[in-house]
Amino acid sequence: MPAATQAASSPLLRFTGIRLVHTALRRDLAPMAGRIRGPHTDEGAPVADVLAQWRLLARILMAHHDYEDACLWPVLRVARPELRLLLNRLEADHHRIDHDLTVVTAMIGSLARDPERAWMVAAAVEAVVETIDAHLRVEEVQVLPELAAVVAAGEHIGTLGASLAAIDAAEVFDVPAPVRGAPIDAITWLLDGIAGITGVAGASDLPAGPTPGRHPGPHSA
Repeated sequence: MPAATQAASSPLLRFTGIRLVHTALRRDLAPMAGRIRGPHTDEGAPVADVLAQWRLLARILMAHHDYEDACLWPVLRVARPELRLLLNRLEADHHRIDHDLTVVTAMIGSLARDPERAWMVAAAVEAVVETIDAHLRVEEVQVLPELAAVVAAGEHIGTLGASLAAIDAAEVFDVPAPVRGAPIDAITWLLDGIAGITGVAGASDLPAGPTPGRHPGPHSA
C-alpha cells in the first residue's frame, strides 16, 4: 500500500478535524478561569470581553455537540450497536455540559454587578472546563478509533471541512461581536495565534485587505 494511502487510513490521523476542534476548544477554555479572577486588573480583561469570549466558546461547543449527535454517533449506532451505552452517555454529557455552559454564562455576566464573586465564578469555570476536557478525551480515545474503523477513508464525515462547516452552519459567528477583532468564521477561530493568519507576527506578508483580528484568548489576557 502506498505510504500516502497508509497515512490516510491511520487511526491516528483519521478524524483530524474533530481533534483540531477539540484542541482549539482546550486552547481557549484553559485560561478563562485566570482571566475571570482578575477582570479589573491591568493583567485581566474587562468583564464584557470575558463574557463575549465565553459566549462564543459556548456557541461553538454546542454546535460541535449537535454535529456529533446528528452526524457521527448515528454511524456508530448502526455499525457498532454494542457501543450504544457509551454513545448514550456521551449524548447525555452533551446536554449536561450545554446546561452548565449556560449557567456559567449567567455567572460571568453577574460579575459586572458583583466583582467580589470572581473567585467563585472562576471555580465554576474550572469545574466545567475539567468536565469538558474529560469528555473530549473519552471521544478521542474510545470513539474516534471506532469511527475510523467503520468510515471509509476519503469520506467527508469527520473531516476538518465538515467539522468547521457544522460550526458555521449553526450561525455561531453571526452574532454581532462586542469585542473588536473577534473571529468572523470557524477557520479564523481555529487558526487563532498562528503567525501570518490572525494578525500576529507575519501579518504584514498577507495580501492587502481585511485581516482577521485576534479575539480575547490565551494570547491576549
